[in-house]
Amino acid sequence: MHSIEHSRWTDTFEYDGEVLRLVATRFKEYGAGMPLDEGDVRLEDGWVSIEGIDREFEAVRWIHSHRVDYRIGIDGEDDVIDPLTLPDREPLELRPL
Repeated sequence: MHSIEHSRWTDTFEYDGEVLRLVATRFKEYGAGMPLDEGDVRLEDGWVSIEGIDREFEAVRWIHSHRVDYRIGIDGEDDVIDPLTLPDREPLELRPL
């Protein structure tokens, strides 16, 4: 959940055993920090969807908050990690081993 817009924002990453890669994102409001010139952009039912991004990441980093509706899913299964078990207002990192 975006902390300012209060709308769902979904990023999809793939890991091929070597590289963690952002491949798609989906959100309601377009703004600062959003992919600008990469991937295929389309509008679907009021949602902006960008696929084919292909941006490599060492890790996914964020400041965690119990007041924001974070969800972490793996292979299509949502809520793999209970966000309330993670520390509040702390920088966190999710990276492949």
